[in-house]
Amino acid sequence: MSVLDSIIDEFSTQLQVSPDVAFENFNTSVNNLPSKIITEAEYQKKTQHLRLEILDVDRFVKVNDCKEVTNPVFFSRAGVPTDDGFLSNSIFGITREERSGTFAYVDLGGYYLDPSCYKNWCKIDKNVKDVIGKTGTYSIDSHGYLVEDPAGKNGIKFLKDNIDKINFKRTDSMKRDMRVNYLEFNRKKMFISKYIIIPPYYRDTNTSRGGTVGVDGINKLYQRLLLAVQSLKATQEYGFDASGAMELRVQEILLAIYDWACGNTNNSIQVDKGVGLGQKFGILHHAAMNKTSNYSARLVISAPELKVHRPEDMVADIDHAAVPLFAAIACLRPYIIFWLRRFFENEFIGTEKYPVVDSSDNITYITPKDPLVQFSDDKLVNEMERFIHAYNDRFAPIMIQSVEDGKTYYMSFKGSKGESNNPTKPIKVNSSDPYSRRLTWCDLFFMAAVDQSKGKNVLITRYPIDTRENIVPTGINIASTMETVEAYVNHQFYPHYPKITDKEIGMDTDAKFIDTLKMTNTFLPGLNGD
Repeated sequence: MSVLDSIIDEFSTQLQVSPDVAFENFNTSVNNLPSKIITEAEYQKKTQHLRLEILDVDRFVKVNDCKEVTNPVFFSRAGVPTDDGFLSNSIFGITREERSGTFAYVDLGGYYLDPSCYKNWCKIDKNVKDVIGKTGTYSIDSHGYLVEDPAGKNGIKFLKDNIDKINFKRTDSMKRDMRVNYLEFNRKKMFISKYIIIPPYYRDTNTSRGGTVGVDGINKLYQRLLLAVQSLKATQEYGFDASGAMELRVQEILLAIYDWACGNTNNSIQVDKGVGLGQKFGILHHAAMNKTSNYSARLVISAPELKVHRPEDMVADIDHAAVPLFAAIACLRPYIIFWLRRFFENEFIGTEKYPVVDSSDNITYITPKDPLVQFSDDKLVNEMERFIHAYNDRFAPIMIQSVEDGKTYYMSFKGSKGESNNPTKPIKVNSSDPYSRRLTWCDLFFMAAVDQSKGKNVLITRYPIDTRENIVPTGINIASTMETVEAYVNHQFYPHYPKITDKEIGMDTDAKFIDTLKMTNTFLPGLNGD
């Protein structure tokens, strides 16, 4: 791929999010190229397939049965969204599905330029803003260009009535030529009388401790738009002639909404820099991050560890991702509960005396008091939640109460060091060097996650989704602590068992666990990763 091809591909991607940013970046890249690389013919060949079409607002409103927003007030005194406002339950619904997929509109009370056309037209002809603001009078000369004329006219209606006569002046600038092509292509649809309001799901509201609810960002811009439209109607009803300034105000607010969605700064309306639709801090990405999905986890993707001697020792390989233990618990919740329930049933059913560890670290035997009640499903769920969210206490020991004295004792860990120098040979178990310590919830969760993840896959999704490679199905390997050991526990060999010493049990574990998703580097280009 040539340098020019790379620039065109990047331009095509950016054009879907923000035409103005795409034009700026494309012009900068092209100007930095040697003149011999690009010719006018090659430029036309590379850009003639690009197409960006303005939304037909009237058709969109009709097809989707969009309702009109007529009230700039967001909430009533009781803190309930107004029925005809921008957060209305009547207009947008009450369920998540309704409020994330229902659009509305504001009636502009007249025709205005589509903000993308307005911005591009102002870039090539500064007279447009004066025409809309009625600060001067203009006519159309023999070439179809806007020229000042004391006997001429102004206003948006003047532009709309003469749009077929107006020519957009071209020069040798490629950037200007692209703007002109965009305006020519959308000449018939650049005037709009309604403006679409996006669903409330993608518009934030802030609730304070005092019960008050505030709005910001796009909500305030929508409110300003409706107030400006209503003010224009009121001045016309009372006979005041301030239409030029008011129409320009409405047009500039439409542009501010457009800039906010494209991630641009609009100083004329004095709003914060827009977040944009896509990219890392865009509203689509933000909404996806806020979305709650069952049996899922949100993680940071990081590079895999390469401190191994053989490919077989890799936790993250071409077929498996190294999923952190706490995330595996969240994704495999019902399977983990089933495994834990079965574990405690096998441990205590039919057992009269059970070996435990007392406060002096000595092995003693007790009769457990209602062990299946002590380890009920509610107890298991609570311990799982604690492990997921309590980063500094993941080596918590498992306690059990005795019938004889009513005291609580520690369950003991049953395992030995294992070794596997070759995956084709049997595992060596060093029974002379057993582990002797208290059993922790980390032990059980790790063994449960390893057992229940066998034969299962996860879907790794990196937002925003723009290609099929942003979703990767892969197998699961469990990543636990930074340091691991080879261990043989309950008749099973674990090559990467979490390293837990008796001194560390009950201590701070904040920096001991791997909390990022590790996957092979071969997937990073498709995921657009670093």
